[in-house]
Amino acid sequence: MAHGAIRGVRPRPARVVRRPGGGSRGRGMAGMGWGGGSRDDPGGDRARGIVARRRALTSPRRFQRKPRRCGARRGPRRRHREWGLTGIGRVLGRSAAGRAIALLALAAAMILCRAARGEAQPAASAGEPGGRAAEHAPAPPGPRPLPPIPGAGRVTVVAIAGAVDLGLSPFLARVVAAQGEGDLLVLDINTLGGRVDAALAIRDALLRARGRTICWVNPRAISAGALIALACDAIAVAPGATIGAATPVQIGEGGGMQPVAEKVVSYMRKEMRATAEAKGRRGDIAEAMVDADVEVPGLDEKGKLLTLDGAQALAWGFAEVQAGSEAELFRALGRAPPGEIARPRPSVAEELARFLSDPAFAGILMTLGMLGVLLELYSPGHGVSLAVGFTCLALFFFGHHVVKLAGWEEIALFVAGAVLIAVEIFVPGHVAPGVAGALCVAGALILALIDLERVPVDVAWHAGWLPRALASVSVSLAATAALAVVAARLAPRTRLGRRLVLDAAIRGVAVGAPSGGAAAPASRVGQIGAAATDLRPSGKVVLDGRRVEALSELGYVEAGTRVRVIRADAGRVVVRALGSGMDDNAGEEGRA
Repeated sequence: MAHGAIRGVRPRPARVVRRPGGGSRGRGMAGMGWGGGSRDDPGGDRARGIVARRRALTSPRRFQRKPRRCGARRGPRRRHREWGLTGIGRVLGRSAAGRAIALLALAAAMILCRAARGEAQPAASAGEPGGRAAEHAPAPPGPRPLPPIPGAGRVTVVAIAGAVDLGLSPFLARVVAAQGEGDLLVLDINTLGGRVDAALAIRDALLRARGRTICWVNPRAISAGALIALACDAIAVAPGATIGAATPVQIGEGGGMQPVAEKVVSYMRKEMRATAEAKGRRGDIAEAMVDADVEVPGLDEKGKLLTLDGAQALAWGFAEVQAGSEAELFRALGRAPPGEIARPRPSVAEELARFLSDPAFAGILMTLGMLGVLLELYSPGHGVSLAVGFTCLALFFFGHHVVKLAGWEEIALFVAGAVLIAVEIFVPGHVAPGVAGALCVAGALILALIDLERVPVDVAWHAGWLPRALASVSVSLAATAALAVVAARLAPRTRLGRRLVLDAAIRGVAVGAPSGGAAAPASRVGQIGAAATDLRPSGKVVLDGRRVEALSELGYVEAGTRVRVIRADAGRVVVRALGSGMDDNAGEEGRA
């Protein structure tokens, strides 16, 4: 191996540069004059230095990757190029103080952006450990100023205690309608709520009032009571009063309360807001009483239903005055206690309508009324069952007419349905009149149970009011059919039943025809024949080979059944199926 060669590295060929005068200067090892120069020639040292640098450049260690030291510092210019800083950024980034100033400026910019978007942090409750009031929560506006109170005129005080039902709405509507321009009406409210349709009727009456209306919450106006309070010109609260929680609910299976659909909540939310704004109050507070998703900054959080106490109602402008007694209320209103105060009471008709419009009693009236009419149509007698049925139906429609649920349209529809059913019974062979009559009767009963003038049909359906009316009428019809079958089977076996159903026929006495008609011969009484057609209860029977008009005494008789004539009328006979208990009794009396 040549001197000066490096192991594993092929030496490059030397390039010799000839100098004038015979000297040479080489860039390779062969031309460097290694040991070839004299001591006096400095070129030798220079050549050795070149060789040393060449060894360092061609050493294998140079090609090994050196580990980078953590936290190796870089120059400021290199950092600026990497961070993309220019101008003022380079100046601030050269020192710790500059970087601190930059961070403070960035934090200030973020706070300004957050404040511009209105995203304040939620306030911590004052009662919580370490909690503090929100800095951005609006302050309560304070009590509302009182509207002008008439100094003269009639003063009327009406107490609303207990549930708001259908019997209360016509009474209050009558009292409000009787108020004059300078009269004052005070509603002393203490209720936990009630029917929505009744509250809506009272609300409409109060908004149309000509006199001044004052609601005295003494001590609570919850649910429907809150809607009634909002419809008054001014609200006074007693110490410890509460108002709100007006979200609608429906009664589910087992009598428990269940939430209603969003459509119903939306409808009631708009009703509450419109009522509040009509009297100059804040609509968002009224909406928060219905919908838990409505948030009132500083008063109510999202997800909680709003109920105001007396202090909050005064502070947020929802109430005007506070009064613990009636005398204190008149002093707060700026009016001396009047010498005479009218305290009207519901009339007899309104009290009766309040009882008759109760859902449970209304169902009983429907069942008994339809049962009495049906028994009289299928089994003519002295008219007692018809009178009972007519009285029950008249009471049903009277009660619902007084509370503004049933109008004359529903009554006319029910009468038309009853006439069509009678046509089907007495003129057999046509199914259409019977079906149409049944639909008319059912429709009239359903419409008499709900108020579709104030509540839309879709809202009534989602709220459960229309399904409950359908269920009530269906149960009444099913009960009527079942009781009619039981009465048809048991009446002939009882003394009262035999007296009510054709007592004259049981005694075997023929009844004459009305004047102007051809009387049937008395010899037909007791004849036995066969039903030529189904008797429902009218039809045709064959007697002595002749087809004659006949009427079944006890309802339906199938064609081909052997029958006995028990009575002869003008133009047709009344028959009874052989084998019935009444037929046996009549035969025994005839033989006796």
